[in-house]
Amino acid sequence: MLAQLAAQPAQALGVSAGWYLIPTFRLTESYDDNIFGTSTNRTSDFITRFTPGLQTGYRSEPLTVLLSGNFESDVFAKNPDLNDAVSAWHVGMSSQYLPIRPLRLNFGVDYTETESLPTLTQNLASLNLANPLNPANTVQTGRQKTTLLSVTPNATYQFTPLTSGTAAFSYTDSTFQQGATNTVYTGQLAVSHQFTQRDTGTLTYIVSSFQSNGQSFQTGGTTGPTSELSNTVTIGWAHQFSPRTTISLAGGPRFSEGSVSPAVNALATHQFRLFDWPANASLGYTYSQGFIIGEPGSVNTQSVTGSVGVQPLRALQVGLGTGWSKFTGTNTNTTSSAVQDTTTYSISLTASYQILRWLSALASYSFSYQEQNGNSSSTSTTGNIPHNVVMFGIEVAYPVRVDQ
Repeated sequence: MLAQLAAQPAQALGVSAGWYLIPTFRLTESYDDNIFGTSTNRTSDFITRFTPGLQTGYRSEPLTVLLSGNFESDVFAKNPDLNDAVSAWHVGMSSQYLPIRPLRLNFGVDYTETESLPTLTQNLASLNLANPLNPANTVQTGRQKTTLLSVTPNATYQFTPLTSGTAAFSYTDSTFQQGATNTVYTGQLAVSHQFTQRDTGTLTYIVSSFQSNGQSFQTGGTTGPTSELSNTVTIGWAHQFSPRTTISLAGGPRFSEGSVSPAVNALATHQFRLFDWPANASLGYTYSQGFIIGEPGSVNTQSVTGSVGVQPLRALQVGLGTGWSKFTGTNTNTTSSAVQDTTTYSISLTASYQILRWLSALASYSFSYQEQNGNSSSTSTTGNIPHNVVMFGIEVAYPVRVDQ
């Protein structure tokens, strides 16, 4: 959300230039039927979570800088030994600068430290929106201390009204309490040209360096420092069938350590009315290279995502999301020679109701089912792992103009 605000000038947000302060507070009660993410002897609990936060920054036409931070406090009903005054914390910064009209500069930093898998998954989803080059993925890990740092500078130059170029860099670093450390450097160069009012083509080159060290949290197998370099070239095309329907497709070869594999990114979006309610839907597919937090080495990642959002009332928004993902790869340097092959199915329902301008009610349900196969001696992180989480809560956010 913070990155989306930074990507727009103050006029586009409907506010005048100036300094803004947004204190936030969220109180949630959730039921988690598998707090340790295991396939056997699953443990459930009711979790009360307090999340105070603060967003502040300056918005104007040439310059926007936004800072945010929050932390979480957890209280467990049946496992009080897990109570933690600071179970997670997050800080972020995003900025946009327009030194001259054709040039746009963006810079973002995002850091998360948490023991909660739902929190990590939620922050990863937000990070993917702000940083499409983010290579981090997660599987069922239970409650393990995890850190994730992302740094993302990029620049876009409008050569002509129809042609633009983008240069981007991404630095991602993750640590895991009982697993591997992963560091990825990614550079991207892209050129886009609008051929017609409805058609835009893109040529992209991406180079990535994957570095990891440590042991697999799933098998306990150890590995020394490893590194892998990959180069990817894709050609993309976006077509606007109507003002409400757009389809984009990009694909090409990825060259990595003497092997060739595909790189694909496809997305379809559509806006419509359901029973005269405003609604939107999207369907996407990706085949790319990334890493699993806590696991050494890179993996091939496939994912299919779908979502539908509906606004039955002015103050009520309801969403449905589904997903399928598969991670495959071989860690030949680990002592157990573990073969990763993890498939996850997920579904989520969300609802938010704006009671007052500064007060909202929240509700959600999420279900995931993980299947993992491989040559592994671990009994807690292999096999089939179902996970259900039901959440109800309230959120307070009160924007304040501080320079008036």
